[in-house]
Amino acid sequence: MTAPHSAPEPNTHHGPPSLANRVVRASLNQPFLVAIFAVTIIGVGAWSFLRLPVDAYPDLSPTMVEISTQWPGIAAEEVEQLVTVPIEKEMNGVERVKVVRSISLYGLSDVRITFTDGTDPYFARQRVLEHLPNISLPPGVSAGMAPLFAPSGLVYRYVVESPDRSTMELKVINNWLLSKQYKSVPGVADLAMLGGKTMQYQVLVDPTKLAGAGLAVSDVTAALGANNDNTGGGFYSEGGQFYYVRGLARVGTLADIGNVVIANKNGIPVLVKDVASVEIGYAPRLGQFGFNDRDDAVEGIVLMRKGEQAQTVLKRVEAKTRQLNDSILPKDVKVHAYYDRSDLVSLTTRTVEDNLLRGIVLVVIVLIFFLFNFRSGLIVAATIPLALLFAFVCLDLKNIPANLLSIGAIDFGILVDGAVVMVENVYRQLAERHGTNFSIREIVTDAAAEVDRPIVYAVAVIVAGFLPIYVLSGPSGRLFNPMADTTIFALIGALVLTLTVIPVLCVWVFRGGVVERRNVAFDWLRARYETSLDWSLAHPKTVLWGSIAGLGASLALALTIGAEFMPTLDEGALWVRATMPYTISLEESSKLVPKIRAILKSFPEVTDVASEHGRDDDATDPTGFYNAEFYVGLKPYSEWHGAYHDKKALIDAIDAKLSAFPGVIINFSQPANDAVQEAETGLKSSLDVKVFGSDLAKLQEKGLEVKHTIEKVPGIAHVTLVQELGQPALTITVDRARLARYGLSAATINSLIQAAIGGSAASTVVQGEETFDLVVRLQPQYRETPEAIGNILLATPTGSQIPLREVAKIEVSNGAALIYRQDNSRYIGVQYSVEGRDLASAVKEAQAAVAKSVHLPTGYRAVFGGEFEEYNASRAQLQIVLPITIALIFLLLFFLYHNFKFPIITVVGVLLSAPLGGLAMLAITGTPFSVSSGIGFLALFGVSVQTAVVYISYANELRLSGYGVVEATREAALRRLRPIMMTALVAAFGLLPAAFASGVGADSQRPFALVIVGGLFSRLLISVLLMPVLYQMTARVGDHLEV
Repeated sequence: MTAPHSAPEPNTHHGPPSLANRVVRASLNQPFLVAIFAVTIIGVGAWSFLRLPVDAYPDLSPTMVEISTQWPGIAAEEVEQLVTVPIEKEMNGVERVKVVRSISLYGLSDVRITFTDGTDPYFARQRVLEHLPNISLPPGVSAGMAPLFAPSGLVYRYVVESPDRSTMELKVINNWLLSKQYKSVPGVADLAMLGGKTMQYQVLVDPTKLAGAGLAVSDVTAALGANNDNTGGGFYSEGGQFYYVRGLARVGTLADIGNVVIANKNGIPVLVKDVASVEIGYAPRLGQFGFNDRDDAVEGIVLMRKGEQAQTVLKRVEAKTRQLNDSILPKDVKVHAYYDRSDLVSLTTRTVEDNLLRGIVLVVIVLIFFLFNFRSGLIVAATIPLALLFAFVCLDLKNIPANLLSIGAIDFGILVDGAVVMVENVYRQLAERHGTNFSIREIVTDAAAEVDRPIVYAVAVIVAGFLPIYVLSGPSGRLFNPMADTTIFALIGALVLTLTVIPVLCVWVFRGGVVERRNVAFDWLRARYETSLDWSLAHPKTVLWGSIAGLGASLALALTIGAEFMPTLDEGALWVRATMPYTISLEESSKLVPKIRAILKSFPEVTDVASEHGRDDDATDPTGFYNAEFYVGLKPYSEWHGAYHDKKALIDAIDAKLSAFPGVIINFSQPANDAVQEAETGLKSSLDVKVFGSDLAKLQEKGLEVKHTIEKVPGIAHVTLVQELGQPALTITVDRARLARYGLSAATINSLIQAAIGGSAASTVVQGEETFDLVVRLQPQYRETPEAIGNILLATPTGSQIPLREVAKIEVSNGAALIYRQDNSRYIGVQYSVEGRDLASAVKEAQAAVAKSVHLPTGYRAVFGGEFEEYNASRAQLQIVLPITIALIFLLLFFLYHNFKFPIITVVGVLLSAPLGGLAMLAITGTPFSVSSGIGFLALFGVSVQTAVVYISYANELRLSGYGVVEATREAALRRLRPIMMTALVAAFGLLPAAFASGVGADSQRPFALVIVGGLFSRLLISVLLMPVLYQMTARVGDHLEV
C-alpha cells in the first residue's frame, strides 16, 4: 500500500535505537553535562592551541645523517679513494638506510646517509656513530657527523655590521662571540658561518735562507710545535700556603714566534725570524659572502635542531639578537637579520586567516539563505570553532605539530555537513508542527533518529577518503600527513558535537517553536527542480547516458591535463643559483657575483640580496667557487605596484636580465625548498638525470650527450651538466731514483708540498678565549707559479742544495673537480627545470629522446630523478590505495544498508558526477594534476558519498513507512533537496577562498581546493537528478532496507 504525497513524516522507530541515537538521547537527558563538555572543549582546546607549535609548512626533509671529512689540500680523486669510499662501505651495514650519497672535491668528503621514512633521527645518528670507529682513514684525517639539523632548518640568517672594522675583525667576533651565544639558545643545533677572512699567525719561510741554514720546512714546523705550550709542575707548600707550579711557554705575539729557536748551528741559534717573516694574515678562502652593495661581508646562519618548532626557537633567537645588540657586542658592531623564517609564518598565517574567515562567512550565508533562519545558521556555525578546538586537543595529546597548510586545508563546510542535516531536519519538523502542541525534546529526538545513523556513516566515509594519505611516503607523505591528522580529528570532533551539543542547542534555541518563512528563491528553485525531476524519472535512460557522456568528458579532460609532483610551497622569497664555469677561481667569480647581485637588487620588488659563493667555513655545503647562490628578499605581494604583478613575471624578468652573462646558468628556487631538494636528490636541482658508471671520462661524454639531447625538448630549460672533469691541477711527481741519489725521501717532498706550499698549522696561538692557527708556509713568490715551485731549494744530508725540479716532475694536468656517488657507484648529473609545460609530459618526452639518442655502454644507466621520481612513486602509491579506498567505502556502505545494491548505485553515482567538475576546474585554471589534487579527489569522493547517503537513507525510510518505490524515490528527492544542496554548497563554499587565493602559502592548498569545489558543484548538479534515477531503476519491492 502506497502513501499519498502529503502523508506525515515517516515513523523512525523500526527497532532498538542505534548507538548514535542513544548518544543523542543521553545528551538531551543531561544538558548540563553537555554544556560542561562544550565549555571543557573550549578551555582545553584554547590551552592546547596556545601550546601547539605552529610553522608555515611541515618539515619535508628526510631523516639524514651527514658525515663531513676535511682533508685540506688533497685532490678529489684521493679524497674519494681514501676517505669517501671507506665511509660508504661501512655505512652500507647501517640498518634502515634508504640511500647513501656522497660528493668528493678538493679537500673535502661529504657523505649523506638518508634513512627510511619514520626513522628516529637520534636512532640514526646512534647507529652511524657506532660504525664510525670501524672506518680506516689516512693519518691525521678524522670523520665527524654534522650537527642534527634538517635541510629546512636554516631558519635565521644575519650579517655582522660595523662602520669601521675589517671583515677579519668581524669574522673573529662571529666565530668566537656570536657562535657561542647563538649555540647556547635552546633548539639551535649549530651556527654556519661564511664570509670574511679567517685570521692566522703566519710564518712565511724564505726557502733560500732555510736551505742555506741546512734546514727543512719540517724543522720549522717541529720547532714551533715543540716550543709553544704551557705545562704544570705539581705543587709545593710554604708558610702554610699551597702553591701549584705553572710553566708558561706559549707564544702570544709575533715577536714571541720570531724568537723561537729552530736549531743550533755551530753554537749559533737559528731563530724563526732568521729564515722567515712573521705576520698576521688570513687562510686561503674557500668562499665569500656579499650583502647588497657590500662585496665582502660576514654572515651567520642559525641551524635549528631537527624536530624543534621554528616559532619557539625563533623567538629565542630574536631575543638573543636583541640582547647581543643591546649589551654584549661592542657599540660599533651590530647583528642585522636579513632572513627570519617567522616572517614566512606571519605571511602564511595572514593568507590562511583570510581564507578561513571568508570560508566561514560564506558557509553561514549559505546556511541562512536556505534555512531563512538566523538562529539555525548560528547553531550550525557553532560546530566550526568547537570542532577546530577539539582537533587542537587531539594534536596536542598526540604530540603532532600544527602547520598552516594543514589548518588552512580544513573545509569548514565538510565539518558542518552533519550538523546541517541534523538542524535542517529538526527545523523542518518543527515548522510542520507550528501551531500544534509538541514536546521539543521528542521532536529533536525523532528528527535526530532519522538522520543520526547516515550522519555517522557519512563521516566514516569521509574519513576513509583521507586514510590513503597515510600510505604516501617521501615529501608528499611528510607534507600531507599532518593535514590528514588535523582534518580527521576535526571531523571526529564535528561528529561528536553533532550528536551531543547540537541537539541540546536545538532544544534551547527552538524551545518556542519556529515559523518557517517563505523562501521565494528556494521555492522557485524547488519548483524548477520538481519539473526536471519528473522529466528525469520519466526518461531514465537519457539521464543515465548523459551522465556516462559526462564521465567520458571527464576522461577526455584527464588526458589534456598535465601532471606535476607537488605545487610549489611559496616562501615569499627567491633563491637564485648561478652556475659559472667549473674551473673558475675565487678572484674571477668575485667579479661576476657583485654584478649579478646588483641586477637582482635593482628590481623595486626586492628588499635585500645576499650572495654566497664557494663553501662555508665548516663545509656543511660542499661546493666550489663555480657555485653562487643568492637570497632575494621580496616585499609583500600587496606592495607590488610596478610592472610585475606576480612572482612568475618577476622571475621571467630577472632571468631575461641575467641572460647577459655568457656561460652562466641561472636557476630559481626558494630558500627552504632549495635545501630540501638538494637533500632529496643529492644535486642542486629539483630535477635531474643521473648517468651511473665507473669511468669519469665516459660519464662526462655520456652526460654531455644527455644534456644536448634533453635541451632540445620543448619545456626543458636551464640544462646544466655537473662538470666533474677538467679541473686544472699542478702535479708534482717524485722521481724515486733521483731522491735516492741525493739521500732524500718522498716524505720530505710530501711535507714540502703539504706544509710549505699548501700551508699547514704547526700549532695555535691562544688569545684569551680565542684560538688562531699558527701556519708555516713559503713566501708567496716561491709558490705562485710552477716555475717558482720547481726552483724551491732542498737541503740534502751532505749540506748541498738542489732545486725541487731535480727530484720531481712538475706539470699541469686536468683532474676531477667533483666526484658524485650514489649507492656505491659514481654518477654524473644533468640538472634542468621545466617551464611553460607540465612536468610529466616534458620528462616523458625527454626520457624517450634519451632512450633513442644516447647509447650507454654495459654497466652504465641513466635515471631521471628528483621531483619526477617522487611523482612516479606517489602516483604508484595512489594507484594502489585508490581502489582500496573505494573498496573500504563500499564496505562501510554495505554495513549501512546491509545489501550490495545501494552501495553500488552510490559509488556509480559519485563516479558519474564528481570527477567532471574537479577535472574541469583544473583544466580551466591551467592547474596540472599533482599529489595535492589527487588527495583532493580522494576527499571529494568521500564528501560526495555523503549526499547520496542522505538521499538513499531517507528514501528507504519512506519505503519502511509505507511508500512505494516510485513515490519514495520522488518524495525523498524533493524533501531532501534542501539538505543535499546545503551540504554540497557549504562544503564547496568553505574551500572557495582557498581555491582562488593568491597570497603566500596559497599555492599548496589551491589544487586540493579546486578539485573539491569543482567536483562538488558538478556532483550537485548531476546527482540531484541521477541518484533518483539510479534508485528508481534498481529499487525493488522486497529489498532489505536499512537507514
